[in-house]
Amino acid sequence: MASREFVQTVADTIIDQLKEGTAPWIKPWQPGERHLPYNPTTGNDYRGANTLWLMAVGQARGYGDLRWMTYNQAQDTGAQVRKGETGTRVQYWKWQGLEPVLGQDGKPVTGEDGQPLKQMARYERPRVLAAVVFNAAQIDGLPAVEAKPALPEWQRHEQAERLLSAGDPKILHQGGNRAFYSPVWDHIVLPERSQFPSADGFYATALHEKGHWTGHSSRLDRDLSHPFGSAGYAREELRAEIASMVLGQQLEIGHDPGQHVAYIGAWIEVLQEDPREIFRAAADAEKIVKHLNGLGQQLSQDQGQEQGRGQTSVPAQGQDEGVQVKMPVLMTETQVVAMQTAAERVYLAVPYAEKDEAKGLGAQWDRQQKAWYAPPGVDLAPLEKWRPGHTDLHVDAGRDPRAEFAAALREAGLRLDGPPEMDGQMRRVKVEGDKPGERSGAYVGHTDGHPAGYIKNHKTGAERNWKAPGRVQAATAVDRARLTAEAAQRRQARAQERELVQERAADAAEARLAQAEPAIDDHPYLRSKDVPSYGLRQDREGNLLVPIRDMDGKVMSVQAITAEGRKSFQKEAKTQGGHFLIGDAAASKSVLVAEGYATAATLHRETGLAVAVAFNAGNLGRVAEALRQRYPEKPLMIAGDNDHVKERQGKPNVGREKAEDAAAKVGGTLLLPTFRPDDQGTDWNDLARSQGRAVLVEQVSAGLARGERQRMAAELAQARKPQAQSQEKSLRQDEGQRLTQVEQEIRHRKARGIRR
Repeated sequence: MASREFVQTVADTIIDQLKEGTAPWIKPWQPGERHLPYNPTTGNDYRGANTLWLMAVGQARGYGDLRWMTYNQAQDTGAQVRKGETGTRVQYWKWQGLEPVLGQDGKPVTGEDGQPLKQMARYERPRVLAAVVFNAAQIDGLPAVEAKPALPEWQRHEQAERLLSAGDPKILHQGGNRAFYSPVWDHIVLPERSQFPSADGFYATALHEKGHWTGHSSRLDRDLSHPFGSAGYAREELRAEIASMVLGQQLEIGHDPGQHVAYIGAWIEVLQEDPREIFRAAADAEKIVKHLNGLGQQLSQDQGQEQGRGQTSVPAQGQDEGVQVKMPVLMTETQVVAMQTAAERVYLAVPYAEKDEAKGLGAQWDRQQKAWYAPPGVDLAPLEKWRPGHTDLHVDAGRDPRAEFAAALREAGLRLDGPPEMDGQMRRVKVEGDKPGERSGAYVGHTDGHPAGYIKNHKTGAERNWKAPGRVQAATAVDRARLTAEAAQRRQARAQERELVQERAADAAEARLAQAEPAIDDHPYLRSKDVPSYGLRQDREGNLLVPIRDMDGKVMSVQAITAEGRKSFQKEAKTQGGHFLIGDAAASKSVLVAEGYATAATLHRETGLAVAVAFNAGNLGRVAEALRQRYPEKPLMIAGDNDHVKERQGKPNVGREKAEDAAAKVGGTLLLPTFRPDDQGTDWNDLARSQGRAVLVEQVSAGLARGERQRMAAELAQARKPQAQSQEKSLRQDEGQRLTQVEQEIRHRKARGIRR
């Protein structure tokens, strides 16, 4: 069976069991119950996706035994696989192994015994190997499973408490039924321990949330920015739930999937779209377990060292007398809140009637987001009652209108990355069948009065007005404030996540540039454009690398150009506002801004002026504004492209329009190349190669002269302005004096009774 077929088979089996409610991690397991498959000859549990696969097969075939082994392993124990039994394929990865020692001639080297010499070698990429295993129920002659005594309750709770407290997570206990991890505040919120029916249930829930805690950027660095209801959110839940299942057996506290079964539909969609996701999820879950166990071992060592220095320990709750263990003290909600101040903007659910109270405690109004927030540095304790809590909660469809509206959107074929925004604004989103970049769906939702909305699928033509069913209560002022605050907080979290992603991409771009060599002028692309290399780099694959920097010179991204001229940017890096500068902007009389490298290099060579590469028309304005801020008095020239052929065809001349906008923003001069009607060129490099460099110099010189005249005229007008204002003031004063004299004469005549 091919690897791709194996992946699909595993995914299909698990999808079927998800639909039936019998998938391994959504089944409850009792405390002390062993439920993970293992190999009795090695004593090790199977790992990663093999764990889920063998559990799924065992469930489907009705095996009641957790032991799995190969045919040869069974024979080595004196047992025998029954004739006609079908084995189950598993895969594993090998990172090193014994490999023949090769001589200078490339042939294997033999030892004194004539046998090839071998040495342990580390592989650059893991080798995927396969094996066929059989369940103990398929094998005759195996001894019965030895019963393993369950750990005493106090001992398993001691282990679970150690694992929960290791790494010193911030844990808040609150009344209610909410349990979640907040990546923004990096803390775990749990109900009070007394609200759980058993201590095992408390630890199972707490360690599930601590599984999410490991995804923080300072730990295992998983993407936790996805909002509730999105595919990304479901993928993270899948990882935490699989890890929780494994930890449940290791600690013998059992496993209770609880409300996490609500993600079954999303998990099915995720696996149907990408069958390999189950393998990635299992691998990440294994990393979660390994990370938490490592923290637990470190805590045990630290406690042992402290006890060795004579420190006194505190008896654990419920443990046997005479057994001592140092128990960590979890912070209460009041303790944590009292220490927290806002390090960044925190949005608040403040109803209109309470706005004055919130304002008096330091809250401020965000006009753009139309929501209240706590600014950085403000004490959050007095504002705690308005914090909406974690935005990614389990939605109660009977109370939250977003769940009902989201279901209606899905029925219409719309695909959202998260819950719908119900703020009265029209939004464009993807629909089923959309190509990359397409957004053929539109919706608008609101919560004023009775929740309602409008849905449109432009691809299918489906259109409908939506109104929440009667069982969904009308949103109150508090509800609307909460929804607004949650939406604003999600937008802020996504923006912060984008910044982190862009920073990592910038680091990768800088490393890529550092590993490259200086580019040669004979590079095929440069040769085809007839321009030299002005500080470009060239990687091992022969791609030109153009650094993209901010105004302080920091690398933001990199543009790669192949020999054929195909261009691409560093994945996930920020390019808006970034540029590549040819020449010295500070010393240059004027600075030009152009779209592409070849255009900028051509203009610099012919004028000697500094030229900034903006990389695309949409970025001209951003680069020009950054240059204007850095050089307020320096003349700026926007050397745009001229899509004259498209314009004659009735299409937008994007190059000209964006260049005009950029010039208007910074008070710069517009430079556009002029082509003959039969010339298909669009930029200054095209002009130089088609009509000659002399024509380019002539047009640029005329544009620069025009810009100089405009600048001088503006300066002259500015210089004359005070004189004109003074003359106008003098005229007004003279006129006022004349009017005053006339008024006095009239009053004098009236007093004497004289008429004209």
